[in-house]
Formats: sequence, structure tokens, C-alpha cells
Amino acid sequence: MTPKAQPQFPDSEQALVLSTLEHDQLVKAKKHFIPRRHLKGPELGILWALRIYVVFMMLVVAYEFWIAAR
Repeated sequence: MTPKAQPQFPDSEQALVLSTLEHDQLVKAKKHFIPRRHLKGPELGILWALRIYVVFMMLVVAYEFWIAAR
């Protein structure tokens, strides 16, 4: 399913229209669909390395807290 194409207005008209909208109308007018990005090998590797690092650091903090509480 693809979103409906929005008509393009000159910048001056678009600014005028956006300034007259109420808050909820403005939010809906600015909202647009951003598709999910398919990551490649190096990007996935970096994200997995960050996940492993976060888990490791959580274990380090938990260990230090446990040692300090003894």
C-alpha cells in the first residue's frame, strides 16, 4: 500500500497554509510514510556489536553493584 501523493505548492503558499492549520491538522499534514530500511552486512555487524557491548556493560554494572553491596 502506497501513500497518496501530496500536491506540491510554492513555499510561500505552503507556509501560509501550514500557519493556518490547527495542531492536529498540522501533525497530520506533516506526517509521511518512511519505509523500513534494509541494512547490509557492515551495518548489521555494527548494530550487533553495539548490542553485544550494551549487554556486556549491563553485566559489568550489575557485577560492580553486587560487589559494592556486599
